[in-house]
Amino acid sequence: MHNTWKLSICLALLAGCGGGSGSKLSLAPAAGVARFNETPIADATITFYPEKGPVGIGKTDSQGVFQIKTNGQLGAVIGSHRVTVMSDDAAGGEPPPMDGNEMKSARKSKYSQKYTDPGTTDLVISIESGGNKELVLDLTE
Repeated sequence: MHNTWKLSICLALLAGCGGGSGSKLSLAPAAGVARFNETPIADATITFYPEKGPVGIGKTDSQGVFQIKTNGQLGAVIGSHRVTVMSDDAAGGEPPPMDGNEMKSARKSKYSQKYTDPGTTDLVISIESGGNKELVLDLTE
């Protein structure tokens, strides 16, 4: 009887750790192109910082095209995002990890520094439930 009680407690605790349906992220497709003065930005890290939830990260190809992933899943959290752009050819090492935490990066960008910090960027994107695969990020300085 004593072991049955312990087993019941353990099973109840494990059931509580499953996350349930409330913990599933609401993601929608987020993809597009990043440009600087109308020229595609190749090999850059694009980071979406939502008002609530984990960050989404993507990398541009040679044509500036990117696709955002959040916690390893395609898409970005539904809602408003501040967006940063950091060129990978700048000094500083690896892109930030996709762990859902807001990161402060010491990396430099060949574009204006305002685009490297979610507190100073003027790039703001809204992702609706249907997503957006035609985003255009225009860096101007």
